Amino acid sequence: MRPLLLAASLLLAGCDPGASPLPTDMPAHDPAATEVTVRLSDGKGGLTEPRRVPKVVRTDEQWRAQLGEERFRILRAKGTERPFCGTLLDNKKSGTYHCAGCDLPLFSSDAKFDSGTGWPSFFQPVAKENVAALLDRSHGMVRIEILCARCDGHLGHVFEDGPPPTGQRHCLNSESLEFRERK
Repeated sequence: MRPLLLAASLLLAGCDPGASPLPTDMPAHDPAATEVTVRLSDGKGGLTEPRRVPKVVRTDEQWRAQLGEERFRILRAKGTERPFCGTLLDNKKSGTYHCAGCDLPLFSSDAKFDSGTGWPSFFQPVAKENVAALLDRSHGMVRIEILCARCDGHLGHVFEDGPPPTGQRHCLNSESLEFRERK
């Protein structure tokens, strides 16, 4: 009975439980990969062409030492900060949001919008290669988790209720990000 109720609720919500809801415009997360194709900062405010780089891999102890407890809880243990409390929610400066774990550029202020959800939201990543997608069935929901493609850091989730031109809302944790202001 429970599987039937779950399938019915997914269909009512517009989800096909048999289909893969992963976005086709970003890579699927591959935990076994040792290298990934990403676009790095070019040092002039832009990005390089896509290139293969090693994944950033550390032990939990190394991540804790680098990130501190709260960032570790979010980036490595897939936690979520409380809504309307993140330090980057109301940031209006121009620049780029980088992964707090490995410094990969992830989102541009040009794609940021006020979603009213309480978390920084963007309609697209700075480069589709830099953000990976993973089906997340935790907490009794079916969502798309987004991760840093280079270090597998948990960023947040992506939803199909954002503004044009993509219709996507990448809902992120401030603790997953470091902001670099554009000069």
